[in-house]
Amino acid sequence: MGALEIDFHENGSLIWTWPLTLVASALGVVLIGVSFVVPWTMNVSIAGIVALFVALGGRLSSALELRYADAPLAQIGAPARTARRRWAMRSSGVPLVTAGLGVLLVVAAAGDPLITAFGLAFITFGLVVGPAAGFVVSPRHLHIDTAFWRVSVPRHLIGEFEHSDLDVRLRLRDGDFVDIRVDSPIMEYSSKGYWMNARCRVRTTARIVRMLDAVPPSAGWTAESVGRRRRPVVIGATLVAVAATIILAVHGVLVLAAA
Repeated sequence: MGALEIDFHENGSLIWTWPLTLVASALGVVLIGVSFVVPWTMNVSIAGIVALFVALGGRLSSALELRYADAPLAQIGAPARTARRRWAMRSSGVPLVTAGLGVLLVVAAAGDPLITAFGLAFITFGLVVGPAAGFVVSPRHLHIDTAFWRVSVPRHLIGEFEHSDLDVRLRLRDGDFVDIRVDSPIMEYSSKGYWMNARCRVRTTARIVRMLDAVPPSAGWTAESVGRRRRPVVIGATLVAVAATIILAVHGVLVLAAA
């Protein structure tokens, strides 16, 4: 690949080589410099900052993807037999940032019903697609949790882990398979499918394997994987949605009454 040759990852996203990164970064620095020298071009600095952010962020993403895309995934070894249960959440900072923004909105609302309702919505959304979604290992099952759904895979059916686009594919011993989302789905939707998460796939699989090795399987026998709704999460999210709706309705009534 030449110095400034354009190439793409398998998912269609641009590969940011060092030469390409340096050229784009230099352009960003020039734009920022021009905005300071010529006062009436101050808005040009925004384009320069964006160019720097895209170039450096793209280089980091490309480097991680190239390093981990073909890295082998961890596989189950000899059980360490040190725990009765293990839990881990999905690796995505976006839901946590969203929940944090919601907390700031609620605190800054100072009793304003409209801002409080938006803050509650942000908190609920961030917690549901982030910390509430994860992986639980018990003696009988590997539970794979999404926002409102849980798939319970019997321990004796667990085979090998494989790369599968943005997911990790768990091959089962009965010939079936389960695709495991390792980060938040909103990352894929927000980037229109160009999101790269090879590093997350490798590291999350290693965490799941460590949990499986730490929790010894029981002698109990379950015939197949089972999917079901996570009722506590559904009920909790529904209650918050109802509370936010009530707050907005009361706020609307008060505004109309004051008018």
